[in-house]
Amino acid sequence: MVTESNLHGGKGFVRGDAFAIKRTITRIPAGVTISEAWLTVKSDYATVDASATFQKIITSSATASGQITDIGSDGMGEVVFEISATNTLAMSADFDYYYDIQILLSNGSIRTIERGITSALAQVTIDS
Repeated sequence: MVTESNLHGGKGFVRGDAFAIKRTITRIPAGVTISEAWLTVKSDYATVDASATFQKIITSSATASGQITDIGSDGMGEVVFEISATNTLAMSADFDYYYDIQILLSNGSIRTIERGITSALAQVTIDS
C-alpha cells in the first residue's frame, strides 16, 4: 500500500536547509527484511533516475545518504534519509517535484511506501 504525501509536511523545504526524513515501514512479511531503500526526487515522472534532481540510496550501513536503522525482522522497519543543503539547493523555488520512497525486500520484491509532490521555498537568509 502506498501513501500519498507532500514529503515535507507543510509548504515546502527551504532551499539550502539540511535535515533527516525518517519513515516507519509496517507489514513486512515474516522472514523478510529491508535490504535497500531509495528516496528519489525529480521534476518530471519521465526523467530517468540517473538524471533525478537527487536520489538517496541507503542500506543498513550508515552513509551520508542515511541508513536503514531497523531492517524489519519483527514486521516493522525504519529508514532515515539524510537530505543535504546541496540536495535542497538543487531544487528551484516554488516549483513542484515528484518523489517516491521505495524499499527492496530480501525476497526480491520492491514496494513503494510513499509518493507525492513536494516543493522548495526560497531562502530568506543567504550567505554572501
